[in-house]
Amino acid sequence: MGQIGRSTDPSTADNRDDVAGSEVASFRYNNPGAQYPSARAARFGQTGYGIIGGGHKIARFPSPVNGAASNFDLLSRSYVGMRIGEAGTKWTGAHGFGVPGYDANAILTKEMVDDPVQAIALLKAIAGRESGKGNNLTEEQWRQAHRMYKAGSADAFFDGLPAVAVAQPPANGVPSGAGLVQRARAHIGEQYVNTQVPKDDPHWHGPWDCAEFVSWLVYQEANMLYGCVDHTAQPAKADAYTGAWKADLERLGKRVSVEEAAATVGAIVLRYPPGPGKMGHIAVCDGNGGTIEAKGRRYGVVADTVHGRGWHTGILIPGISYDNAAPIKVSLPAVIYEVGAPNMDMAVVKRIQAALAAKGFDPGLIDGEFGLNTQAAVLRFQEAEGMVVDGAVGPETAAALGISLGAEAVKPGVTVAETSPAGAPALDLQQLLPLILMLLSKEKPMAADPAKPGQGLELLLPLILQSALSGKQLDITQLLTVLATGKPAPAVTPIANAPVLSQPVNTVPAPVVSQPATPQQPGAAAPVDLITVLMPLLYERLTGKPLPGTEKPDKPAEPLAPAMSRPSVQLSAGMLGIVTLLQSAGILNLPFNLGAIAGQAPTTTAPVSGSTMATLIPIITGVIGATGGFGALGGIASKLLGGLIGAFGKK
Repeated sequence: MGQIGRSTDPSTADNRDDVAGSEVASFRYNNPGAQYPSARAARFGQTGYGIIGGGHKIARFPSPVNGAASNFDLLSRSYVGMRIGEAGTKWTGAHGFGVPGYDANAILTKEMVDDPVQAIALLKAIAGRESGKGNNLTEEQWRQAHRMYKAGSADAFFDGLPAVAVAQPPANGVPSGAGLVQRARAHIGEQYVNTQVPKDDPHWHGPWDCAEFVSWLVYQEANMLYGCVDHTAQPAKADAYTGAWKADLERLGKRVSVEEAAATVGAIVLRYPPGPGKMGHIAVCDGNGGTIEAKGRRYGVVADTVHGRGWHTGILIPGISYDNAAPIKVSLPAVIYEVGAPNMDMAVVKRIQAALAAKGFDPGLIDGEFGLNTQAAVLRFQEAEGMVVDGAVGPETAAALGISLGAEAVKPGVTVAETSPAGAPALDLQQLLPLILMLLSKEKPMAADPAKPGQGLELLLPLILQSALSGKQLDITQLLTVLATGKPAPAVTPIANAPVLSQPVNTVPAPVVSQPATPQQPGAAAPVDLITVLMPLLYERLTGKPLPGTEKPDKPAEPLAPAMSRPSVQLSAGMLGIVTLLQSAGILNLPFNLGAIAGQAPTTTAPVSGSTMATLIPIITGVIGATGGFGALGGIASKLLGGLIGAFGKK
């Protein structure tokens, strides 16, 4: 069965056969429990032994299935009747170790070792402790190993296997679709790996990937290469690929509907790759709406269904005979989210993007658009999860992401405080802040092109700088709009004295700095003019562009090198954004005791001095980094002084 070996001679216990490599020893030697060599282990395929750290011997096996079977046998012979803690200590030879997750005083019984569920869980715990990296067996391999242990030897395991039912061509010598299905069913339960399969090996029992599996079936049944990148290659080296299946369909095959394929024994259903070099998916139909397919690492070769999944076409292979059948109705998936799909709900796409980002797969801007960045993140997620890697989010991928593709209802007990005139729910600060922090944290510290700093941070700079310099809390509505749309907020005069969170979602106040400066009234605070002068200067130094609303198209100037390409400035901007969010949420006081000045009640017990320092430090660090050091501050100071003089001169 593939690389699973038969029983060997007891002399292998004295055959030194080291395996070099950076992988852990239990993986290199296919020995999950890292047991010593012995004459008994040869019954389960031992081929020799190696020397590992500390001069210890470790038995070598041809497959982890052989090694695990010998481990089960060793447990049964030498450890039954012991306390599990003592058994774990004896197994490793280390003092003070038991078996992770097990009561050290529980007794290891023969019934536990003979029960596949209990025995596999126990040996998994031992193997994980030995390697420090878990184990390298699939669930099917663990079951095979336990069956081999129960058989008593590797030879007995092989001899007890039922004969593989190999389909014979009909009497007239023509290969058939029924033969494809019969061959496919003989491999259910075998392992999935993205690999290359020798098409001319009739004894191959995995691993498989989806295209290799179906191309192997076709070669075995019809003695022809189909769905391979190079049809002139030797069958043992020919590489199958879903993109090649699409090409062969256009060149050779007979295209049928998915409904006709679903009703035809041995017909093929194909999902095209989402792009060059990407993976699609392919399956053999059983004629009743079912499939046999190598589905993914988490599934292996399985019997599944055509229904509720996305397929592009059906295929009948030239040279293979099929029985005529009336098409059957194939139920379509409720919705598939992928590049170019119609009628996608932007709210659901944002939900997909946020879930991908939360799991460490960056989809780019969370904007509700299912583009190439989102597709790439889905592909990486599906590959990591061992699923069908097609870049599309259907029910299975959504379930793995932990989200729903339907409209989400309001949960019981959750009240919506306010709604906009259009009926949209008011913003929930507790739900919003983690999203904003996540978006800020995923900004790349260095842009691929130094002249193009991160768009999200660049758009947020006016809001963050204004809030930090003026001491006013950020308008969360405005902040969310900038993040969601990727565009600067329109210049709308804010409502005086209106509570920030009480404004409707579709009313977006603009930063004060984006409006023309107005003459100060007698007794007004001077910092307004300071902010008006300082904001355009800082923004231009940080981004290399004029502040939105202050561009001067009649005076083209050489753009400044963006300071946002400097790590110190990016780090400072990120720190400043987080501090401002904490102040906006009321977790930190406003800096410079501004809350008290405005007559606001304190919202936290945090000292004002700490909040002031938390605001000043990233500002000072960022300004120094943006200007290139203390030596360049003189030029900025002179410009700032000139601007202030000009501003006061206009009063």
